[in-house]
Parts: sequence; C-alpha cells; structure tokens
Amino acid sequence: MTGFVPVDLADFHNHLLPGVDDGARTLAESIAHLRTLRSEGVTRLAVSPHLSGRLVYEAGAFHERLALLEAAFEALQASCAGRDDVPDLIFGQEVLLPDAEIAALVCAEPRVGIRGTSYVLIEFGFDLPEQPLAIVRAVLAAGRQPIVGHPERYRRDGEIVGIDEIRSWKREGAILQINGGSVLGDYGEAIEDLAWQLLAEGLADVIALDHHGDSRPVSPGQVARVLAARGAVEQARLLLSENPQRILSGRPTVSVPPWREGAA
Repeated sequence: MTGFVPVDLADFHNHLLPGVDDGARTLAESIAHLRTLRSEGVTRLAVSPHLSGRLVYEAGAFHERLALLEAAFEALQASCAGRDDVPDLIFGQEVLLPDAEIAALVCAEPRVGIRGTSYVLIEFGFDLPEQPLAIVRAVLAAGRQPIVGHPERYRRDGEIVGIDEIRSWKREGAILQINGGSVLGDYGEAIEDLAWQLLAEGLADVIALDHHGDSRPVSPGQVARVLAARGAVEQARLLLSENPQRILSGRPTVSVPPWREGAA
C-alpha cells in the first residue's frame, strides 16, 4: 500500500470487553481478536462497552453498571499483563446520551469517558432525538470533548441522517468518528456513500472499528487498503493512526484534508 503502512494504529470504539454487552462473549474470544488487531498494527486500544445514560434515573444503577465495566476491564487487563501480542489497553465506554439533561448528569461523573483524557465517545440512539446539538453543547459545557460515534449510521424520521445535520454537530465542536465497516460497505450502500461523502468534505476526524468480536469483526488493515486504493493515503494515516493516538493521549486532533477520488 503505497505511502501508508498500517502500523501504530489505535482504536477507541469496540466491544471487546468480554461478557458485558453485545460484543465479545468470553475472555478467550476477546484475547483472540486483540491479538489479531495487534498483528494488523493496532498498538493501543480503549475498550468502549455500552453505557446507557438513562441509568442515571434508576437509583444506583448507573454507578453499578460503571463499576461492573471497570471490574471487567481490570480482569481483561490482568489477563493481558506481560503479553506483547495484544494492544496496550485503556478503559473507556460508548455512552448513550438521549438528551441534554442526561448528558449533563453523566458527564459530571469523572470516571466516564476515555480514561486519562477529556474525551467521551457518545451515541444518540440510531433514531435521532429532537436536539442532538443540545446534547453536544451539554457535553462541552461539562468540560468534556464529545466524539460522536458513527454519525453516518443515524436516522432522522426513518431516513438516513442528512449531511447538513452532521455538519452542524462538527460546527458546534464535536469530533466525528466514522466506522471502518461503513467505509467497507458493511451496513449497506447508503451508509457507505454517506461515509465517503463525509471524507470528501473533510468532516471525518477519525475512523474506528466498532468491532463486536466474533459477531462483527472489522479489519483495520482492510480499511486502510480500501482508503489507499481510492486515493486516501494521507487521510488513512490521520484517521487510523495520528488522530486516534492523539485522542488516547488526551491531545487535540489535527484536521483531515478532504478526500478526492483517485488523488495521489
């Protein structure tokens, strides 16, 4: 792949913490996929099990869920200690924030987000709430940097979300993370087209895997090859390596130039 070798990659959107959501079910399954990712160039990985913000309205439920995820992470980290064939692991979550009030309550908890950083990976729910912009603003007001997971996969009134609405989230200050599977066409042609449109407008800040273990594996090497084949070599480096590494280190991301089909 001319111009970009997929090494020193990083990921912060995956479901490889075993037995806690719809991703990897067992420790063995998790480690097998972590080994594969390391062999494909992923050096650091923040786990992102599902964490529903709605639990803040159930007495003790949110903190119980967070404690369960932390314990599962510590167990996985202990099982990987001393290995050089898996990525370095960091604790994080994919946080469902359906409204601004929940966003403010959730982001007041310092254990939420990618550990050691101000970044928090958020999702709105696939059928968009009325005011995603208010959610983005609430996260920012809490002193956090929102990363909107898979913007290309949301629906508005039963139809795929329009790029104008996605553009407004970025303009408000959100980071946009598209899924590797979207670039590959794993979710259908309409979502694939929207993902590439986001790349063409320079709106995407990072590509992450949204890897679900055996049920939905994603190859970062394949994503990199497809990007390079379509002339997005520089974008591949920034989206798969530079910016995710910056996020995991708590540093600002850099701008990704618009992609043009067939560009060198």
